[in-house]
Amino acid sequence: MFITVKRLLQWALYSVVIYIFLNIIFVPQGINIQKIIITSFMLFSLIAFITIGIKNSKQLKAISSYARLIFYLIIFWACIIIIRGFSLSIQDWVTNFGNIYMAAAWIAPIALIPGLKIENWTTVFKTIFFMFHLMFLLFLISFFYNKGYNDWAMLVRPVNFILLIGLYHYRLFDKIKVFLIIIIYILLNAYFTSRRIDLVFLFLTFSLLLMDKLLLLRDRKTILRYILFGFLFVFTIIFTLGYEVISNFIASFINFQESRIFLFTELSNELSTMEKFIGRGSLGTYYSEYFEHTRYYVVEILKKEWYGDSSIRITTEVGYLQMILKGGFILLALHMLFYIYAIYLGIFRSNNKFISRLGYYILVMSILSLVEFRPAFTPTFIFLWMAIGTVLSKRYRQMNDNEINSLIKFK
Repeated sequence: MFITVKRLLQWALYSVVIYIFLNIIFVPQGINIQKIIITSFMLFSLIAFITIGIKNSKQLKAISSYARLIFYLIIFWACIIIIRGFSLSIQDWVTNFGNIYMAAAWIAPIALIPGLKIENWTTVFKTIFFMFHLMFLLFLISFFYNKGYNDWAMLVRPVNFILLIGLYHYRLFDKIKVFLIIIIYILLNAYFTSRRIDLVFLFLTFSLLLMDKLLLLRDRKTILRYILFGFLFVFTIIFTLGYEVISNFIASFINFQESRIFLFTELSNELSTMEKFIGRGSLGTYYSEYFEHTRYYVVEILKKEWYGDSSIRITTEVGYLQMILKGGFILLALHMLFYIYAIYLGIFRSNNKFISRLGYYILVMSILSLVEFRPAFTPTFIFLWMAIGTVLSKRYRQMNDNEINSLIKFK
């Protein structure tokens, strides 16, 4: 039976959503049937995206030679990162290919290719509302079967994407769904998980929408230039002078407690000069003195059970630090070159709202990766790479709003 790319993309997106949903509910540990069944959804999604990428690789001709070169280098370096994680241990293979933060995270840029066909966003919007339905179900379950859904945000974060693209595309019933999701988003942050980063995500989203609504195009682009240059300035300071410089500067104006400084300091002290350039591979780890001391205090002094992370950490919460840990500054540089190029094209070189709003999304994700949002094989990052693919297409950037809307079914 012949399977169309559109159908395969839909299955791929739905599969990774189902994987996240089941993983949140059952929280599988170790190697067992439950873990294998749940992980199979993610592996199917990964294989499907690779298949789509290979089958439609000719579409890369639609983007500039510079963008193609960076894309090929990212995929090549991703393969190196994954290969460096190979071992004879079954547990290592399970971790490498059964975890959204390991091998699959570095293959996620392959989603750029389906993004080169703008009609594929119709499938994305269907997937997002499917995610919302699962989120409603998960929210209801949490009242009766509360196991602490720490990763619930993976199913609800795309509400920011929907808001950026524009609610005016949707009928009243779908708008009500989005507003209910926002209420759940805020309630879960306030009462269940206290994840400030998701509130910051929502705040940045509404700030860009408000700016888009109130300011003229010329003024809007001027402010966005300042935001982009400000981001690049802060990024440069952090990875040259250190994160504590920015933290201390902010603390001099407001009462501010930053919990990310030790992550930057520990990783910098742990990696050798060579490892800072090439990383430690997809299964690379580092030693955290902070977590070791905290564990000792809780267990030995307070005489309580320790539920925190191990002092030998295989991942770090900060997106750009995760890139350095796994693939070094080479991986970080390749991603940043793509992000900035796509932001520039999307916001400053497009003739329609859809592409410019995709540029907003890439900008917000780039900014938030300074404090969290480690790369993962999740819808949030799949949509990011699809957005980059669409923005890179000169043909779509030159279209007007009516031409774009005729190609995508938002409802």
